[in-house]
Amino acid sequence: MKLRTRSSLRFKFITGFCLIMAPLVLFLYFNNVYAMSVVRDQVSLTNRNYVLKNVEENERILKETNRYLYSLGEQDPDIISLFFLPYGSGDYTIAKQRIVNKFRTDLGFYDLLDGLFLYDTVHKDTLLATQRGYDEKINALSTMMPAAASMSAEVPTHKWEIVQTKGTYHLVKTVRINEQFIAGAWVPINSLNERVHRADWGEGGGAVILSGEGEALSGTVVPDHVVKLASAFQLENSEEDSLYDIVGDSEREGRYLLIDVPAHDGAIHYVVMLPEASIVRNLPVFQQIIRFIPVVAALLLVSVLFFLRQVLFKPMNTLITGMRKVSRGDLSVKLGPSSSPEFTFVTDTFNQMTAEVQQLKIGMYEEQLRVQEAELKQLQMQINPHFYLNSLHIIHSLAALHKNELVQKMAEHLAGYFRFSMQADRSLITIKDELLHIKNYLEIQKLRFPERLQYELTVDPDIEEMLIPPLTIQPFVENSIVHGFRKGRSILRLDITLDFVPNEQQLRIRIQDNGTGFAEDVLVRLQQGELHPEEATGRSIGIWNVKHRLKKVKGIEPQIQFENSPDGGALVYLTINYIESSKVREENKDVQLAHRG
Repeated sequence: MKLRTRSSLRFKFITGFCLIMAPLVLFLYFNNVYAMSVVRDQVSLTNRNYVLKNVEENERILKETNRYLYSLGEQDPDIISLFFLPYGSGDYTIAKQRIVNKFRTDLGFYDLLDGLFLYDTVHKDTLLATQRGYDEKINALSTMMPAAASMSAEVPTHKWEIVQTKGTYHLVKTVRINEQFIAGAWVPINSLNERVHRADWGEGGGAVILSGEGEALSGTVVPDHVVKLASAFQLENSEEDSLYDIVGDSEREGRYLLIDVPAHDGAIHYVVMLPEASIVRNLPVFQQIIRFIPVVAALLLVSVLFFLRQVLFKPMNTLITGMRKVSRGDLSVKLGPSSSPEFTFVTDTFNQMTAEVQQLKIGMYEEQLRVQEAELKQLQMQINPHFYLNSLHIIHSLAALHKNELVQKMAEHLAGYFRFSMQADRSLITIKDELLHIKNYLEIQKLRFPERLQYELTVDPDIEEMLIPPLTIQPFVENSIVHGFRKGRSILRLDITLDFVPNEQQLRIRIQDNGTGFAEDVLVRLQQGELHPEEATGRSIGIWNVKHRLKKVKGIEPQIQFENSPDGGALVYLTINYIESSKVREENKDVQLAHRG
């Protein structure tokens, strides 16, 4: 019997342990997750407010710069005078110099500005005041200002353009102050990120300004792969607005808190990347330990299971294995001693029980052999008595007719028949002996029914020494003789064929007559194997006798098929397995032991 896994002690113990530990582990785990979520929220909120404050300050300066540029056309007399002075005149040149000096002075009032310029759309002349990179800015303005010259006066005042010069990005604002002049301001994007950049964002963290397309516009200490993570995330989630987001892989790039603050109508994004490791490092120590609680619980479960396996499960498995072997008939099982006195008592009792059962089984087996042998002899002798009187009657009739040659022939066949019957207690005989016995029987019947019986025995000479149980074929032949004759003077034809199939190691026997065949009700019951000895009469008693005897012989696995031939008569197919001589010797040994017992 196979033990159900869900009913085993091992399963119940593991289930109980898991039911106790799982809620505790889950509680601690979710408590840790909640604590980390709270810390993330607090850290991200604090840092987001810091970034927002700087962004608002930058936006304020950009708006003041915007107002300053618009005021130039109305409040600066030098710029107004340039509109009326002849180009290239002395007064024109002096006015230009005063404008440059004013721009240089005003740059000191605006922290973010790195340049102010005035562009003459008529004479394509540019005035530039800058703290650094004069040539780069002049070259950039010479490229972009012709396009700006065609700008309408109704261009929105808050629009700043992103300009790149030698790998550095800038915000440039241009304002048409009158029909001839365009004023502008120059802001390095790095200066927008200066205060945010200087903050402590943890090891591997930092701030960077991205364009709306995810391109890095400012310098940063953030590693390139982290900047790529931020750019990719921004492109995929450009429409979402959240307090923070988690990006990165904890195993490869590392996980980061991403804080994104858009500015300038989304043209630029102030992005801060905070390494999650630096945030978790600020948590209390016990929250770090919680991460290892599932591992500790698993190790504890393994340790307890190992202890119970040695103390309880292993002895029980040994006992169960022994019981399973006993249930399969192996009574030679002996269980070894156990370290526990309780299991030692159980194993000693088990060993004593199996020894007693083995002795009882041996005794029952020997008794069963004796009973089977007696029953087999009785079944074999059941076939003979009804034949004796008929044989004596034939001899008497032939002697009365003075047919001495036939009497001698009858006596010879009858002697061979009786000689075989006296040796029928053998468990196995050769096919040659069985066929000789059948031939003696058929010759006797031919003397009984002269000119009304014909038979043919077909057998391969190579299998004549093969072993079969005695009286395996003869009862079917006898049934054909006893029940096969039709009324009138018709001839009964009997064909017996024996073949050996090497591939299947089987002997196939075919017995066919042209007699009356099987009654339909008897044939159905024979084919279904439903005929019982108390119901077997007439033709079926011999058949039941053979089937019952063959089932008592080990290893042959008989298969019998019954049919009525389409041309009339009975048809029987008998198949038995090939019996090796070693099995015969072993069976004879068992019989001898039973006799001695």
